[in-house]
Amino acid sequence: MATINYQFSDGHFEEIEVTEEFKREYEFLLIQERALHWKEMQQKYRAGMRCTKDFSLDKFTEDGYELPSAVPDPLEILIEREERREYYEKLLRPLTDKQREVYILHFIEGYSNLQIATLLHIDESSVRERIFWAQKKISKNF
Repeated sequence: MATINYQFSDGHFEEIEVTEEFKREYEFLLIQERALHWKEMQQKYRAGMRCTKDFSLDKFTEDGYELPSAVPDPLEILIEREERREYYEKLLRPLTDKQREVYILHFIEGYSNLQIATLLHIDESSVRERIFWAQKKISKNF
């Protein structure tokens, strides 16, 4: 297990135990957030706008910048991803492998029936049939 130093919405920090994979993803999202902030600062600097190195909250808002809290919290992003993954697992569990493959290609990846048929080397009618039965199973279970 690993720990991250997480700042809660009320401003206090606390160390939280997480998995190594979660910690890597969390740190990656933090780095992305910082990179976006610095990229924005560089663009403003190049455009001749006043940039400041003072990052106190008062100075930050005086200069007209949005507070970093306006950016989605990396922990919340990870939780949403995990919830979405669990939802799709539950949704697709009753389907056969062939139905799951076609369903994912059509509804999640956005491929047309013809594109799926070409990709899987099957008839377009087979694609339509698999989608039909997949939807029927899903509506029965949900």
